[in-house]
Amino acid sequence: MIEKYISEFRKKGTAALSGLSDEEQTAVATWAREVVERYGAVLNELPMKIKDANDLPHSKETIKIAIKTLIPAYMLTKSNDMLAILKDRYVRLGSFQEINPKGKKTIYSEAGHINQSLPTSDSSLNSTHQKYMQLALSEEKILFEDIETYLSDL
Repeated sequence: MIEKYISEFRKKGTAALSGLSDEEQTAVATWAREVVERYGAVLNELPMKIKDANDLPHSKETIKIAIKTLIPAYMLTKSNDMLAILKDRYVRLGSFQEINPKGKKTIYSEAGHINQSLPTSDSSLNSTHQKYMQLALSEEKILFEDIETYLSDL
């Protein structure tokens, strides 16, 4: 049933919920909360600015759908704190990038070095870390604009 909902959400957005029975809506809401909770746990476990997309508990698309599924309910209840959390988590999906194993090792090593000391002037601006950081920032900007549009359309 969840796969069917995801497929319908891709076509109709939150209108996909209106075609579900009360029982199905409850199941979808439970699924969405579980997806977002697992994703939140990963964010807490991996505080680095750049993370490997393979560490996500679900695909980025599935997480985005789960977040967008939950947002209308929190808007109705005026749960501004939870809306802020969901919006932040949506944007932070951009920090998860497809990183090859060698790149992951380099990034985590560089991130550890950067966290321990200030970057020196001879730091390479073309480092693996910088490359993925630029990708992440670019994706986060797109995700921010997407969630802002989504919120304004509701």
